[in-house]
Amino acid sequence: MAPHLDADEFFSSLTDLLSKTSSKSRGSVYLTQKPLIDSVAKSPPSILIRATDGNTGAPNPKSATNGKITKNKQSKVKFSTVVSPDDLEAFYTRYAEVCKAGMTGLKKRDRKRKAKAKGGASKPKA
Repeated sequence: MAPHLDADEFFSSLTDLLSKTSSKSRGSVYLTQKPLIDSVAKSPPSILIRATDGNTGAPNPKSATNGKITKNKQSKVKFSTVVSPDDLEAFYTRYAEVCKAGMTGLKKRDRKRKAKAKGGASKPKA
């Protein structure tokens, strides 16, 4: 298991990952967080924050290669950091800025409503 990065290294790696993913025609970035509970100490838990590109290296069943894995398949990018309770507010402020800056390449969601897609599910007036 790779060691955890410090906050500055984590943010620079996250910025790189978001920019690489947004420059591709498609891709995902998964961000997860969970508390690190220390069974000895009774203090508030630290937070583990992980980032990955979701590339599993598994064959795509819909691809034209008939399930064969190509050798130039990139490995999964994974990195994480641990944030102490004292540094959470400053960390989340910078974390939000980095995430917002990385979302500039996203497509806007199509919010058109289909009027009667479900067979007129609206209630009749009484």
